[in-house]
Amino acid sequence: MNIGLSIPRLPDAPGIRRFVQRAEELGFESVLAGDHLLLPTGGTNQYPYTADGSFSRPTDEPFLETMTLLGYMAACTDTIKLGSTVIILPYRNPLVQAKMFASLDVLTGGRMICGVGVGWLEQEFDTLGVPYAERGPMSDEFLEIFRVLWTQANPEFHGKYYDIAGIQFYPKPVQQPYIPIWVGGHSRPALRRVARYGDCWHTTRQTPDFVAQNLPYLRAQTERAGRDPAAISISLKRSLHFTDLDATQEASVLTGGAVIATTQEVIDDVYYCRELGIDQLTYDFRVEGLEAGIRVMEHLAAEVLPVARRLG
Repeated sequence: MNIGLSIPRLPDAPGIRRFVQRAEELGFESVLAGDHLLLPTGGTNQYPYTADGSFSRPTDEPFLETMTLLGYMAACTDTIKLGSTVIILPYRNPLVQAKMFASLDVLTGGRMICGVGVGWLEQEFDTLGVPYAERGPMSDEFLEIFRVLWTQANPEFHGKYYDIAGIQFYPKPVQQPYIPIWVGGHSRPALRRVARYGDCWHTTRQTPDFVAQNLPYLRAQTERAGRDPAAISISLKRSLHFTDLDATQEASVLTGGAVIATTQEVIDDVYYCRELGIDQLTYDFRVEGLEAGIRVMEHLAAEVLPVARRLG
């Protein structure tokens, strides 16, 4: 069982560097970064992971551009995997995205994770001039383009949105056959996207039971796509708060969006996730500020990470 972290929104480069370097020192598998290019002034009711659709953070908080942030994190580290949780595919030209990921994979010696999603914030699409209603088929085509560019000596692709021929694309990623693609989402279309293109189902803010209930459908769709279900790993991302480390949130809550519990309950949850077939857990922390985040990270590494490693 691997454990990774989602990097918090830190206000400066020294804080980001300290967080990611400490995560590397402590032996976490990965540090992942989320993606938004802009957020609406008046908030939103579209966020799929809260009851009222409101976004979980103030929309005027700084949100660094994901690929730029990953480049900085890459320069700060040597061994830890880095990636997106998740890059919103339709927001950027697919050839540019493929080049960014391939370049980072080369510069990191093969440490990149390409986490992808279709997006949910309609106003963001509208402002960027990207058709919200077509985000699904656009994302599928972009993933096909990624694989063509990353694997073919003479890339050629003819689709609805892009026509590619007569070009060279180098460097190729260090990782072979290509950078691992972690597909986010929790809907049936998302699962079908995992089955066709994904190396990992990286779902967010769901319960372990929800994951387990959807694994038969994912396996069936993977076989239908002519692929081996064993080739797809399962990742679950949730918020984490240790109530015995910080008593500001006392109740034990093991929900989709959060694990608010004692250390032992968190350990028990890790065991349960592994029994259900989950291979990787990514946590973000329900605390404010760098020092509080590092304190939780160190506690997680000392008390939970050894258990996860024993589970294999």
